[in-house]
Amino acid sequence: MAAIKVFFATNRNFQPGNKLQAFGGKFNPDGVAALRFGYAEFNAGAAGPQLAGVTVYPERTTQTGIKGGSERFLEDLRTLMKGGLSDTLVFIHGFNVSFTGALEAAARLAQDVVIDGRQVNVVLFSWPSDGQAVPLMSYYSDREDARATGPALARTYLKLRDYLVKLDSEEYCQRRLHLLAHSMGAYVLRQGLQALIAKEPTALNRFFDQIMLAAPDEDDDTFEHDSKLKLLPRLGRQVTVYFNPNDRALLISDKTKTNPDRLGSDGPRLIDMIPKKIVLVDCRNVAGDADPLVLHSYYIRSRAMARDLTEVLRGAPPESIGNRAYITEQRSWRLVAELAP
Repeated sequence: MAAIKVFFATNRNFQPGNKLQAFGGKFNPDGVAALRFGYAEFNAGAAGPQLAGVTVYPERTTQTGIKGGSERFLEDLRTLMKGGLSDTLVFIHGFNVSFTGALEAAARLAQDVVIDGRQVNVVLFSWPSDGQAVPLMSYYSDREDARATGPALARTYLKLRDYLVKLDSEEYCQRRLHLLAHSMGAYVLRQGLQALIAKEPTALNRFFDQIMLAAPDEDDDTFEHDSKLKLLPRLGRQVTVYFNPNDRALLISDKTKTNPDRLGSDGPRLIDMIPKKIVLVDCRNVAGDADPLVLHSYYIRSRAMARDLTEVLRGAPPESIGNRAYITEQRSWRLVAELAP
């Protein structure tokens, strides 16, 4: 039996002949909002989780009683949550990530984040990031793809909502849903939120407990505007923003790609105006241990971050989480140091 199972929803193009890289770097040919669902299995390895196989749920057929991919996906996930009494983390990856790379990051999260002795379930939402480090051009391409992905993310949310509201009290698993967006994934989240508001303005229900933005490649005024992420806190009990002033990827995004100051570099522009349910965490002291070259992908491969994410997902009050110091002038917490193995 595989050690880790990662569920996924994606608007990438399906590649049925490729057993591991099952989806490519383009949109689903049926449309940018067309979705496929499935799961990947990983074995434990000395260097981290090793991908063993990818299963894609078949799409709905005309045969009576055959369920579509989204229905099987949601039922299998609910069964896993109920049987294991485990929470689920929805993960949106960032720029320049292949489908396999996104699955591997999701598997590391599943491996490292353990809540009260139970491994968290991870659901990856994967959009067609190029996964090719072509200077400048791949960034602009990914940003356009992120913008176009908004309706697909909104559809995924609405499928989840519609499924949950149909459950009776015995079917409901009584576990929590969380959300994590990394880097340009926060921009995908913005586009998804705006698509959701445009399609169904009353659909901003609080289905998530914890929402986390890690190194968000998003404008630092995003919580000031309804057209950006100002309404995001309505979807969760708490929003945690992890930022790093030394993040080289976001410095490049800011200086060379004509983007405004980034939320993932120094946090929100006006800290006295953000809602009290938004918590800020400065990661400058631990980013280099996990990502010494770019200081951007520190949300994985860091014991300090894994512990902090775990405590946040547990619902621990910000002031009770260890390895943090409060910086009054920033109105934020700062991770003190990387933890020894």
